[in-house]
Amino acid sequence: MSFKNLWHNLPPEIQNLFSQEAVRKEYKRGEFIYRAGDSPKGIYFVESGLVGLVIIGESSGKEHLLRFFKEGQFFGHRALFSDEGYHATTTALQATSISLIPRDIVIKVLEKYPALYRDVVLTLAKELRHCEEQRVMILENQILSRTAQALIYLKDLHPEHAWTRQEIANFCASTVSTIIKALAELEDLGFIRQEGRAIEILDRDGLLNITS
Repeated sequence: MSFKNLWHNLPPEIQNLFSQEAVRKEYKRGEFIYRAGDSPKGIYFVESGLVGLVIIGESSGKEHLLRFFKEGQFFGHRALFSDEGYHATTTALQATSISLIPRDIVIKVLEKYPALYRDVVLTLAKELRHCEEQRVMILENQILSRTAQALIYLKDLHPEHAWTRQEIANFCASTVSTIIKALAELEDLGFIRQEGRAIEILDRDGLLNITS
C-alpha cells in the first residue's frame, strides 16, 4: 500500500515507516470499521473495496450517507486531529481491505516533521470545500448524485431487499416523485434497469463516477 497521497511531499522514510507500522485487516460486507462516538485510533487507508460514511439524524433517527471511500483514499483523520470521537459510522459495503496507521505513529511523525502540519491543513481545507460544494448540490436539488449514492449503499449493504421508491426518497431526504425522475434518468444513461419495483445496477462504476 502506498501512503504517498496522504499528504503532499511525504518523505520516503515516512512512507516506509507507515508501511511497516500499518495494521491490516479484512472486513466483510456490512461490518463496521468504527462507530460514531468511538475514540480515534489512527488513519485508515482503503486498499481495496468500498466504505460508506453514515450518520444518524438526531430528530429522524434515519441513516444519511455522507460519502464513500474508495481504493486509495483515506479516512478517520479529522477526528484524530480534532481529538474527539468519530461523528459518524463507517461500514464496509463489500469485502474490503483496510490499513490502519496507529494514532501514536501519526503523532510522532508530525512532532518530528512539523512542516507536515501545513499539508494536514491543506488536506482539511480541501475537504471542507468539498463539503460546502456538496451542501450547495443538495440545496440546488441536484438529486441525481444522491440517488446514485443511495443505490450503491442500499444495494451493497442489503442486496436481498427490494427497496421501494419511498424508502430511497427517505434515505435521500427527497420526495418520491423526484426519486422516480432521477431513477428514470439513471436508466436512460444505462446505469440501472428498472422492472416493476426491482432495480438492477448495470454500471456500478458509472454510478460511482456520478457521486465523486
